[in-house]
Amino acid sequence: MKRLELPHQLADYLCPVNGLCDVYEWKTGKRIPEELIFYSKAGFQMISQKKAAVPKMIFMGQGSIGKREYEFWKGIIGYEVIAGEGKCFRTTWKNVRELLNQDIPVILFGLDMFHLPYQGKFYHKQHIPGHVVLMIGYDEANVYVHDNSKTEVQSIPIAELELAWEEDYIGISKKNAYFGIDMKSPETDMAWIVQKGIGKNAETYLSSPLSFIGQRGLDRFVGEFPEWKNIFSEEELQKIYSHFIEYTGSILPELPYEISGRRSGIINPHRASRDKFAQALVKHKDSFGERTWEDAARHFQKSGEIIEEIVNGFIGDVAGHSFRNPEKYIPLFQALKKHEEDAFRNILNA
Repeated sequence: MKRLELPHQLADYLCPVNGLCDVYEWKTGKRIPEELIFYSKAGFQMISQKKAAVPKMIFMGQGSIGKREYEFWKGIIGYEVIAGEGKCFRTTWKNVRELLNQDIPVILFGLDMFHLPYQGKFYHKQHIPGHVVLMIGYDEANVYVHDNSKTEVQSIPIAELELAWEEDYIGISKKNAYFGIDMKSPETDMAWIVQKGIGKNAETYLSSPLSFIGQRGLDRFVGEFPEWKNIFSEEELQKIYSHFIEYTGSILPELPYEISGRRSGIINPHRASRDKFAQALVKHKDSFGERTWEDAARHFQKSGEIIEEIVNGFIGDVAGHSFRNPEKYIPLFQALKKHEEDAFRNILNA
């Protein structure tokens, strides 16, 4: 049996970084706002895989949740990651207990809420994969966690945890994925942490050495996109457009009612989180940022509106099975590029 006592705060829809911020507060007595960590990876990626179900996957960000996110921040915040995935539950359960016994909290990644008893809305009712919690304790029957949607410590029966953890998560993680956060000597200057992370992402967007990431990736996409109607089948284009739509949800990836026929009840504008990032920059500019953050926020707010306009057009194309006029979107993507560039340059000029 082991139980760590960590501070905790609610952070709706920010489960991938909520535990990380709990650990930081535990070690320093100060808390980095989750929204500055989570929404700061705005950008662009175009993943091309000829044999994949979606041969062109467009993401309006420059980093995935999970391993890449924790690796991105570790050298900036100051922690080590002890990670594992894909092993059998018995081995994984042994490993995470050993980490807890060393006073290392563990992020449990890719859980299905269908098997989490405290998630009453979904427990044994609806499969919601990809959830993330922070493991702070265990005994012979339960694991004890911080959940971003709950104020108090929650318990998960070990048998339910095994079921919740038994599937891979959409190419981001394998089953039984975990990340021990060993934060021995964290950086205590939170403004430096936030500015360094946001600045590093801005540099990646503006000067990526990779042709599919950042501004280079967006330029490449704009050059290719008009020809996709002659390269891909209607079914493939349907998947490409739908993927773009889904992953521009500002709160979470989600297809809108016009395509899915389902209403989640979540207010989820398709602005690729630019609205959320802009709000965070304005909210925290005096505490963690610079005056140029407000200028950057205005550009991100506008780029979010442009993304939403593109998505609305894509929704109509998918609903009407009409993909013959992609050229109409090129001016929008070019305007998007200008606002994104101005926003990231404002950040670097802070």
